[in-house]
Amino acid sequence: MSSYQVVRSKMAKTKVLQTDAWLSRFIPETKLFSKENLKTMLSKYSKVYVKPDCGRKGERVMAINFIPGEGYKIHYTDSAKTVADIPAVVKFVKEIAENDKFIVQRGIDMLCLNNVPFDLRVNVQKPYTKWIVSSMIAKKQAPGKIVTNYSQGGTLVAFTEALQLGGLGNAQINKLRKLLTNLGERTAIVLNEKYPGLRELGLDIALDKTTQKPWILEVNTKPQYPKGLSAEFDRYRRIIKRKYR
Repeated sequence: MSSYQVVRSKMAKTKVLQTDAWLSRFIPETKLFSKENLKTMLSKYSKVYVKPDCGRKGERVMAINFIPGEGYKIHYTDSAKTVADIPAVVKFVKEIAENDKFIVQRGIDMLCLNNVPFDLRVNVQKPYTKWIVSSMIAKKQAPGKIVTNYSQGGTLVAFTEALQLGGLGNAQINKLRKLLTNLGERTAIVLNEKYPGLRELGLDIALDKTTQKPWILEVNTKPQYPKGLSAEFDRYRRIIKRKYR
């Protein structure tokens, strides 16, 4: 039986995608977490996210904002606290990390749906020899949360409905759908060259609030997706499970 490969490291996958000139334009700056990298990133961006390199289900994710005159505001789970300086931020992160490797990523000011941020999940599957984009859906943040994960209370919203509520017209939505399809297929091809056992990918994509530019936040190599949302996805998963798992 052929293999079903899973690659957990976000940093490893990001580095592979950054080797592709076109894809690299859609990847927010991402570095391994360290005091110096955090300081550099917060000097460049108003918000960063700190998360486990091998995390799952949106657990242990932090959002950090620098607020002039106040300090650094850390959003974690469903609460927030403000600390005075970078060493205090590092101390907080290390307490959460417990010696696990973390990454720091540029924060994207995401498009909103009824004033609530949402991102998109683009699933790509390879049931035979060709990668196919099998589903797209929006994920809306739960109240008080900083992640959109379904397991963290996020709400699933139909792709077109979410974008319409986000202010996009039909022509913009069709153009974006085509771009996301190209992003999904190209991401799969580039990662598959490095990791030949990949069969399924779930791209988490944020849309810039102002420009609607898509940003690939991370790529899951064993995507979780509620059964029944996409007949095509379910059909390909059954084929993949039968042949490769």
